[in-house]
Amino acid sequence: MKIPLFFNNTARSARAGRFRRWLDRHRDFFDVIEPESREDMLNHLVSQANSGAPAVAVAGGDGTLGIAARALCNTETVLAPFPAGTMNVFSREIGIRPDFDHALHILNTGRSKNVDLFAFNGQVFLQMAGIGADARAVELTTWEMKKKWKALAYVIAGARVCTEKQPHLTLTTDEGRVLEGRSIIFGNGRKYGGPLNFFAEADNSDGLLDAVVFRHSITSIIGEFLMAAVQGGFHSRRSGSFEYIRMTGEPSPPPDRPPANWTAIMQETLRSASPAPAR
Repeated sequence: MKIPLFFNNTARSARAGRFRRWLDRHRDFFDVIEPESREDMLNHLVSQANSGAPAVAVAGGDGTLGIAARALCNTETVLAPFPAGTMNVFSREIGIRPDFDHALHILNTGRSKNVDLFAFNGQVFLQMAGIGADARAVELTTWEMKKKWKALAYVIAGARVCTEKQPHLTLTTDEGRVLEGRSIIFGNGRKYGGPLNFFAEADNSDGLLDAVVFRHSITSIIGEFLMAAVQGGFHSRRSGSFEYIRMTGEPSPPPDRPPANWTAIMQETLRSASPAPAR
């Protein structure tokens, strides 16, 4: 029985091109579906889940997998990623190497696990999210930059953010503490933006969302990231111009905060393919 495989036919990354060539040699394994739009992909995936499909393969980067997660959350259909994007952070997190043959091997011989899924005001994310400088850097990173500079494109965009005025942000913890900062990053796993582990205490199946609140400017944030890269990531035991917290989903908005300025964090569940445990 062929496995449904969704592939973003508008993807323009170099890895997407390599995946197309790989797929030409492995089409006998798959029923290939190439949606014309984001909405088309959502509708097709919802249909697969409603029909009881045991698993669907999705080729793409973290953005494409996020669309799939939105459609498949709280269903029994397993998401099997094929890392065909630029960074492929979620695939790395669950143990899938940036190798299509390895992804196929896991699909055929691996197991499935429940993965936490969080959403900001209904916008689902699998692995990571940011508010402030991080989100702005992602916004400034164009496809042309990623094609030319690969992962370095995000660093270049971050340098541009340094010249902009940073917002003032607040985050209310589960205990009611209000933290203030210039940028906040959220991690549903240890990896953030690439192969490095930046959330030292994170686990994508523990029901908690990890966050780092940076108190100061973008130049201070860059310094903290460099320090975290050599010290195994951010964690609650390391001091600096940041605070590391762990929080649950479904918070209630504070009574004095207008709804328009409140970002609700909701939690769902996704079943994902993952490597079988080593023996």
